[in-house]
Amino acid sequence: MWSEPGNRKRRTVTVAALAVVLAGVAVSAVVAGRVAMVDEAARLDHELAEATANKLADIPSSDGLPARALYAQVTASGLLCLTDAPIESPTMGGGGCNPVDDPLGGSAISASLAYDGGPAVSDVRDGRISGLAVAETAALRVLMSDGTFRAVKLKKAKVGSDEFQAFGYRFRKADLKKGIGPVAIVAYDGDGNEIGRQPTGIG
Repeated sequence: MWSEPGNRKRRTVTVAALAVVLAGVAVSAVVAGRVAMVDEAARLDHELAEATANKLADIPSSDGLPARALYAQVTASGLLCLTDAPIESPTMGGGGCNPVDDPLGGSAISASLAYDGGPAVSDVRDGRISGLAVAETAALRVLMSDGTFRAVKLKKAKVGSDEFQAFGYRFRKADLKKGIGPVAIVAYDGDGNEIGRQPTGIG
């Protein structure tokens, strides 16, 4: 019976031993997961180094900041990677990847926000947003934290046999200095109906 001191002691030891074993399994799983992520990142870096970077949209220079562009690379493993990078170094930027057969991740928009400085909006030195939208997008606007919108130019882009609208936008220095940042990017069809919205995570 568990009420006997001897048996109670043995149970405590058994539970303690099991806890140690489970802790060891958890640590092994975490280590294995980290190793797998490092291997995956190394493989992606290698594939990107081999893939051609194609310019999809411009991010014009303004406020003394140099021009950049949105580039697309298709990897050997079937990923479409979008990068916001300097014109002279197309592979030296930041962005993200989705499967080439679903580059928007099931949404109407796939956008990446990039900036220097921060974390407060007023301390951001160079804020940019870039990405792809579905082909039927007729207008794209950024909703700002003060409730106003900023129009974003669209450029037709082809990825494989699929057509999209590519975009790149640099936020005004005057907006950022006032603490006015991007809340979401919104896509509209030809009738002015909203067809997609992606929050930026800022506002």
